[in-house]
Amino acid sequence: MTSITSLPEPRKCICCGARLTSPDRCTYLDEETACYLWNCHKCGCEFESSISMYPETPLRPEIVDEFLPNLLVA
Repeated sequence: MTSITSLPEPRKCICCGARLTSPDRCTYLDEETACYLWNCHKCGCEFESSISMYPETPLRPEIVDEFLPNLLVA
């Protein structure tokens, strides 16, 4: 199994280039890092990728409003 920090092309197999729809598993290593397990159904390649989320990076309000609608119900 290969371990990489990020995919060169999102959602593509690192061996054959086939399109991947979703990771097989996601594990949160801590509050800032997620690890994804990918399995290519075309060539059988298994690999991991990880992403670090930085809480100090501010989100613009319009992005938050679009993807996280107000869920507060009075």
